[in-house]
Amino acid sequence: MSQDKSGVDGLKDRLYSRKHQGPITDVRSPLSESDAHAAVAWEAPPAPPARPDEGVGFTGGSMDAPRAQKKGFSFATKFFFGSLVFFLIAAGAAAYYFFGGGNFVSGGNIDLEIIAPSLVDGGSQAELQVIITNRNSAALTLADLVLTYPQGTRDPKDLTKPLQTERQSLGTIAPGQSIKRTASAVFYGQEGSSQDVKVALEYSIDGSNAVFVREGNVSFMLGSSPVSVSVAAPQTITAGQPFELEVTLKSNSSETVDDVALEAQYPFGFTVQSATPKADSGSTMWRLGSLRPGASAVVRVKGVIDGQDGDERVFRFLAGSEADQTAARIKVPFLTVPTSITVSRPFISGELTVDGKTGSTISVNPGQNISGSVAWKNNLTDPVSNIEVTLKLAGPVLDSGSVQSPNGFYQSSDNTITWTSAQDPSLAQVAPGDSGTLNFSFATLPPGSGGTIYTNPKVTLTLGVKGTRGSDQSSETVSAADTTEVVLGSLLSLEARSYFSQGVYSNTGPIPPRAESPTTYTVAWTAKNSSNAIAGATVSAVLPSYVTYKTGQAGVVYDAASRTVRWDLGELKAGTGYTLAAKEASFQVELNPSISQVGQTPALTGSAALSGTDRFAQIQVQAQTQGPTTQTADGKDGVVSPK
Repeated sequence: MSQDKSGVDGLKDRLYSRKHQGPITDVRSPLSESDAHAAVAWEAPPAPPARPDEGVGFTGGSMDAPRAQKKGFSFATKFFFGSLVFFLIAAGAAAYYFFGGGNFVSGGNIDLEIIAPSLVDGGSQAELQVIITNRNSAALTLADLVLTYPQGTRDPKDLTKPLQTERQSLGTIAPGQSIKRTASAVFYGQEGSSQDVKVALEYSIDGSNAVFVREGNVSFMLGSSPVSVSVAAPQTITAGQPFELEVTLKSNSSETVDDVALEAQYPFGFTVQSATPKADSGSTMWRLGSLRPGASAVVRVKGVIDGQDGDERVFRFLAGSEADQTAARIKVPFLTVPTSITVSRPFISGELTVDGKTGSTISVNPGQNISGSVAWKNNLTDPVSNIEVTLKLAGPVLDSGSVQSPNGFYQSSDNTITWTSAQDPSLAQVAPGDSGTLNFSFATLPPGSGGTIYTNPKVTLTLGVKGTRGSDQSSETVSAADTTEVVLGSLLSLEARSYFSQGVYSNTGPIPPRAESPTTYTVAWTAKNSSNAIAGATVSAVLPSYVTYKTGQAGVVYDAASRTVRWDLGELKAGTGYTLAAKEASFQVELNPSISQVGQTPALTGSAALSGTDRFAQIQVQAQTQGPTTQTADGKDGVVSPK
């Protein structure tokens, strides 16, 4: 259905439609002329009526100029200026209170004066005086005076008690009030050292729960202590090389100093070899008694230290007074003297291995051939030439004729093995970092050899290494590169015998034994111990199924569940069975032989074992023996006969 288009839609259709053909024939509407026009300028507003006091305006049609109007400040500007004024007033008030002395309570208005001597003798009681003045306009409440003392300070009422802090209650300090307090302490330390005592006043103010602090401190010089300590020690030592420390104690007092003691604190890796005089507690405590005025005492400690090249180790020696003879440490030290030593590694090192173990003490079982080795190494970045290794063996139980070394020379006159390039060409020239191993072996004398029993036997091995280093051809000898004590365990022995007509029991039954007929026997155990005390020594054996336990002497017990006979010897002394009587114990058993045992000499017990702990060598030692049979020690026929 078609619809006529007119107006704007029709015009658009005629203008833009591709279907429209021919010229546009529409005629514009004619325009008519109009008399309306716009003014070329704004008309002047009517002049306001003139006031009587005003002058006449300008003539010629002109108007009076309008009067200028003032604009007020914005709200933001007014707020800024108001804030600035308030800040200036607050700052002025604060400056007045804090700098003008008008503050309610100020720490700057509290005077804390500490009076102390400039020099205090160590070990003597010293007094400190503290004067507190409150220049505030308000009182200080709950005031406490707290003194913090340097380390080593002691309570003058009991010198065994350290004094670290002291608190004195002052209560309330009124405005303008001054308070004096005195504190006493005994100071210890190195002569000439500076001591610092810190003083703090803790207080509160009315209307506040806060605690305020006013602090101060005082320093003084520490004079001579009752005893002075000086340590003579090398600045640099070679790891593994023995060295000595000499500690000298001297009395500085005008009176005799009683119960003088010295305590040593050693660094990690240090091992004491000897001390003169001998230490009272381990290797760290010496009780030197009384020192008269000007008297001195000397303690020498010899040992070795292990460490890496350049390690710094610090030894500390404490001098003091200790009346308790059982104390392991000094309770009242006068002073502590530290000594620093630098550790250096030898340019060529050596280490001993014995029986597959290393260390300063090695325990081995007796009665065996002992093998060992020496491991050496060039620790330099330069070559080392002409290395010479020596190993000295010492000890009364050493079997000198048994020492052997496949590539070393053994000198029996001084029991020394020497390895040089003459025996081992590899020692002639050693490149940086190179190492090698040298072997040796030895044996010990059997217990009782030559009619002598050695108590706590050991063989000491001392290793020495030397060589020529690098291009400068300088020579260095490591006289004791390593030292090892080979501790020998004690040699135990056990005998087990059977008796019929002898012993502590009366026995019954057919002899020789007969099948299916019971016969009783006495079993005797004998224990011997050569050189070291044995703790917890026991002997045990298991009975066969055809043997019945009857009775035993004191110390012998029987466990029916395991069929075990046990003899508890307890402590087995060194030399038992050699220089002392052997230990013996007996028990009685009953044999009921079977027909299958005819023609045999049945065992009355299983194998017996003696065991215990060697107190000296700190190892388990034992001995075994076969169980006795019906062939008795008193000569009775033990072959089982037919029923």
